[in-house]
Parts: sequence; C-alpha cells; structure tokens
Amino acid sequence: MSVLVLGLNYKTAPVGLLERVAVPTEQLPKALHSLCKRDHVLEAVVLSTCNRVEVYVHATRFHGAVADVRNFFSEWSGLPPEDFVDATYDHFDERAAAHLFAVASGLESMVVGERQIHLQVKQAFQVAETEHSCGRLLQNLFRQALHVARRARAETGISEGAASMVDAGLDAATQVLEDLRGRTVLIVGAGKMGGMAAGRVRGAADTILIANRSAEKARRLAERVDGSILDLGQLTDGLATADLVLTSTGAPAPVIDQDIVAAAMMRRPDRPLVLVDLAVPRDVDPGCSFVPGVTVLDVDAIRTVTDTGQTGDEVAKARELVNDAASRFAAWRRSVQVGPTIAALRARAEEVRAAEIERLGGRLSDLDDRQREALDSLTKGIINTLLHEPSVRLKAIADARGDDTHAAAVRELFDLPE
Repeated sequence: MSVLVLGLNYKTAPVGLLERVAVPTEQLPKALHSLCKRDHVLEAVVLSTCNRVEVYVHATRFHGAVADVRNFFSEWSGLPPEDFVDATYDHFDERAAAHLFAVASGLESMVVGERQIHLQVKQAFQVAETEHSCGRLLQNLFRQALHVARRARAETGISEGAASMVDAGLDAATQVLEDLRGRTVLIVGAGKMGGMAAGRVRGAADTILIANRSAEKARRLAERVDGSILDLGQLTDGLATADLVLTSTGAPAPVIDQDIVAAAMMRRPDRPLVLVDLAVPRDVDPGCSFVPGVTVLDVDAIRTVTDTGQTGDEVAKARELVNDAASRFAAWRRSVQVGPTIAALRARAEEVRAAEIERLGGRLSDLDDRQREALDSLTKGIINTLLHEPSVRLKAIADARGDDTHAAAVRELFDLPE
C-alpha cells in the first residue's frame, strides 16, 4: 500500500483543461467520497487551485489506483481519458512525497516561493480530515508537507521578495496600462484572492470598486481598502468605469461574458480595459478578448509573462531539504508497512503460547495463582526475547531495501494474513 499523486498543472495543461477538471471548494466533499469508493483507493486528498488539480491517494495497487483516479477525472470533467491523459503526471511513494513537499513550499508554483500555496495545501488537508477521507498515511504525509514548507521558508531565501499570483497578474496588467495612477480598479470576488488584490492596489489606484455575491463580505473589504461597493447586477456599469478588473470567484461558469464587455466598451471606446482572471474555472469568457480595446489575462497569459525559472542557491537548498524530508517519509512508510506483519507474527506466537498452556492444563493443575503468574511471565518473556531481534531487523531491511520482500517471506512461512 503506497502513496500516489496524479494531476495536471499550469506546466502540463492549458487553463481550459484545468477548469474542466477543477474541483470547487464546495464540491470537495463529493469528490473525496467519490474517490474513496473506488477499488484501489483507501484515502484521498484533492488539491485544486488556479494552477493545479492534483489527487493524492493511499493506493492498494499502483496501476489500479492510477486507473481509478483517471476515471475520476473523466467522470468529473465529462471528458474521455484520451483528452487529458497526455497532460497528466503521476508520482509514486518517495517521489510523490517529494512532489507534495515541493508544491507546499512554493517550488512548483508559477511564482517560485509564493506563500499562498501553503494555505491551499493546508485547507485541502483539513477538508479531507473533516470528510474522513484521510487516514494515517496521508495525515502523516500532509503534516510533513506543511512542516517542510515552513522550514523551507525559514531556512532558505526562497520567499524573499516572492510574489503571488495576484502580483503576477498585476505585473502583467501594468505592461498594458503602465501604472494605476488615476485609474479605477474593479475587484470581482471578495475572497482571499480578491482581498489580496484589493490590498495590493490600495494607494496605487484612484478608485477601488468591490463586487461580490455576499454584500456583507463586499462591505467589509470595501471598508478595509477605502473602496466602494458595486452590485453584481451592475457589472456593465462597473466595466464601463474601470480600467482594470481583477476577478477570482468560485463560480462554476464565467461571471463576465462577451456581451456585457462589448456593451461596456461601447460607452468608453477610447479607453482600454484589462481583465485579469485568476480563477479556475475562469470568471471571464475567453470571447471577451475579441472585443476591441480589451485585453484578457488569464492563467495561461500570465504564465507567458512570468519568470518561472527555478535557479539559484536558495532554490537548490530548498530542493535538498525537500528531498531529505521525502527520504525520511519513505523510510517511515516502509517501517509502517511491515508493522502489520510483525504484529501478526507476535499474535500467532501468543496463540501458540496460550494453546500450549491450555494443552498442558492437566499437568499444571497443582500450580497456585502466584506460580501461574510466574509461568505466564516466563513464557511471554521468552516470546518477546525471541521475536525482538527479528522484528528490529525486519524494519531495518524494509528501510534499507525499499520493499517488503522479507516481510512477505515471513507471512508465507508462518501462514500470516496479508
């Protein structure tokens, strides 16, 4: 039984494919339950962000679990496997651990060292725990990932000056608008990304408008950044006024379509409009890019203008830390893997001991309680002493050789359960 991760990210798949397989937060419980019902999946965690959709599972069989997760993606997205299989990647055991540790540390992010991914990994783990889809193996894996991410940021310089996707989107936007002085910025979505975006443009833009499904969240954010509230029903008015729109909602379909953008541009034909879409699934209909004067910057577009190179001494240090932690996790997993065999062997020995005392009951009938306690202690001590060294060596061999071949031999010799 091992760890498997199968997923897609901004490096392997366009945003159009990512949004088809994306799992919105409110649908995570449904996705986790679907995964855990499959034949080769014992535990599952789903990490779905604007840059990646990954499924981590405790698998009983590698190939069977790969097929299970691919079938999940197919059912979830409504796409046949051949439409996305070339865009997926999979990692197993130690490589799966190293991948998650690198993801949580920001080493696999579009903006290397970005901090938001740590929170996203933590939230994915918390949902899995709440839904009871996460047991001992994945709990240990994700706790280690969060610990490694904190160490990577504390012990290396990967986070120094690190930006977020919001910063990358703003940088891309300023290549079109030059700067935000005298500009109006419309923030659609008052969640974490929207709040971050509003905080970034505060003091730089002349006017900030906040539009959100929850009026109360919009009001709180507007108060925090000295902005104004815009009703979602007045998006056309907001688009006609704004120079820059940053949007990141959890909507399953675009909230800004080509028709309302075209209508807004009719009212401001001589002013360009930049739409920065940080959501997956996308908030902005791709057709909006065909409206004259409109620039749409989605995750794919932002990637083309973002430096995603992962070089430098600090990144190398973080990679070394990640790989060391992954090796330790793999050693722990191997020792745990032989644990049931050792427990079964000790249980079998105890059965034999108890049966022999029962068989000799007639000969031992003259023993008093104190003598029976001494006999029990003596025979149990013999078993513990006899099995101690084989148990230690079995764990050490599994750790050193990376398999449970010797444990399998013990199960065969003593007719122990799998």
